[in-house]
Amino acid sequence: MTILFVDDEPEYRYVIKMVLTGEGFNVVLAENGEEALKKLQEEDIDLVVSDIYMPVMDGIRFHRVVRGFPKFEKLPFLFISAFDDQHTLEAVQDPRYEGFLRKARPAEELVEWVHYLTTPEGVRGKLPPGAARSRMTNEERGFRGGPFI
Repeated sequence: MTILFVDDEPEYRYVIKMVLTGEGFNVVLAENGEEALKKLQEEDIDLVVSDIYMPVMDGIRFHRVVRGFPKFEKLPFLFISAFDDQHTLEAVQDPRYEGFLRKARPAEELVEWVHYLTTPEGVRGKLPPGAARSRMTNEERGFRGGPFI
């Protein structure tokens, strides 16, 4: 299982790579959406985890370009961000996005999301990771489309 992890912060890329490789995943790194597009052409990717705000090409634009290729229409895609303000939540409230995770959440939650998104839809649970732990209402979580925690 190969994960493309896209983030402009080198230290965060390193930490997440260590967490995911420790769980047995192969991790390919990119520092922005433009570099990530090249990696998608070079590697067999099973899941994309991408920051939202990055220089050169941000995560939203990267996602839009990726979905423009028929071969990547169903590629699972998880957004992450250190920002959880209203603007960020509105940016990722599109039902085409599979999920959103705040960077400050424990690494175990990222691993849960990876397992959730790489499990075939017909087999995985109906609730996204973290939904059972959360006492917030859907509106407080920013839920309008895809699964958010």
